[in-house]
Amino acid sequence: MDCRLSLTSPELDAEGLQQLTRDFCNTANQQDDLQAEMAYGAAAPGARAGELLDIGNLALTFLTSGAAVALINVCKSFFERNSSLEMTVERPDGRKLTIKAQNVRSGQISSTLETIREFFGAA
Repeated sequence: MDCRLSLTSPELDAEGLQQLTRDFCNTANQQDDLQAEMAYGAAAPGARAGELLDIGNLALTFLTSGAAVALINVCKSFFERNSSLEMTVERPDGRKLTIKAQNVRSGQISSTLETIREFFGAA
């Protein structure tokens, strides 16, 4: 399954958000079940031809049935770094799930993980 992940945080400027996105991409790619790529968009009208980096966005590919668990583990490590971080995952059918740092505190991890599993159809 392919999906799009968007990262946002009111505490980060564009450069900080892009660095966080690169770090997230690198960490996700260390997981056997998950593949991540920086997302690109088309250049704006009047801009130079080519593709532009879509700040804060990643394209994710779930390689195995354990990918949802791998994703929540990567998310958890980033939420621990930035308590204002929000992640929105969008499936190919357009359905979205937003996960906020406060949803992955120690007492809520099981509930959040189950929500993610349901969102991805037990992926």
